[in-house]
Amino acid sequence: MSKAIIFITAVVYAHLFSATAYSANAIVDKVAIVNNTDDIEVSFEIRNAFTKEIEEGIKSGMPASFTFFVELYRKRGLWFDESLASQTFRHIIKYDTLKEEYEILLEEKPQNSIRVKEFEQAKKIMIGSDGIVIKPASALKKGEQYQLRIKATLDAVNLPFPLNYMLFFVSFWNYETSWYEKEFAP
Repeated sequence: MSKAIIFITAVVYAHLFSATAYSANAIVDKVAIVNNTDDIEVSFEIRNAFTKEIEEGIKSGMPASFTFFVELYRKRGLWFDESLASQTFRHIIKYDTLKEEYEILLEEKPQNSIRVKEFEQAKKIMIGSDGIVIKPASALKKGEQYQLRIKATLDAVNLPFPLNYMLFFVSFWNYETSWYEKEFAP
C-alpha cells in the first residue's frame, strides 16, 4: 500500500512541476525585421520567459539555457515553401555565488560573454536578441513573399552525477514557445 502512495505522490509532484513550467506562456514578441542594403537583420525578445521556480534555481547557482531558432522561407503558393536560411543559437546564464554576478553567454555575438550584478538586467539580456543577420539582402527578390519563423526553448541543464538524480525536478523546466511567423516582402 505504501508503494502506491509514494507512486501517486511522485506523479502529482511531477504534474505540478511541469504545470508551473508550462504556465509561463512564453511567447516571441517585439519582432523587428530590418532590410538593409547588405543584409536582413532580425531583433526579438521572449515575453514571460522566467517562472518563479526558474528564477530561484538560477539565483541558487543552477545554469539555464535558452535555444533560439530563426528561419527564413520563400513563400511559393501551392508548393512547399523554400527554406533560405536558418540559424540556431543559445543564451546560457550562470550565477557565480563567489563573485555575486551573473555570466551570460551569447553564442550569436562575437564578444559573447557578459557579466552583470543585477538579476533583472541579466534576464533582459537572456530573453532577447538584437541585429541577427539571417540572409544577404541580395538573395531576396522584390515582389516575392517571405516568411520569418522564430521559436525559443528553455532547456534543462545537464547536471553532473549525483546532482542529476537529487535535482530531478530541473528537467521539468523544459518548455518552448510556439513558432512566431511573420510574412513580409522586401
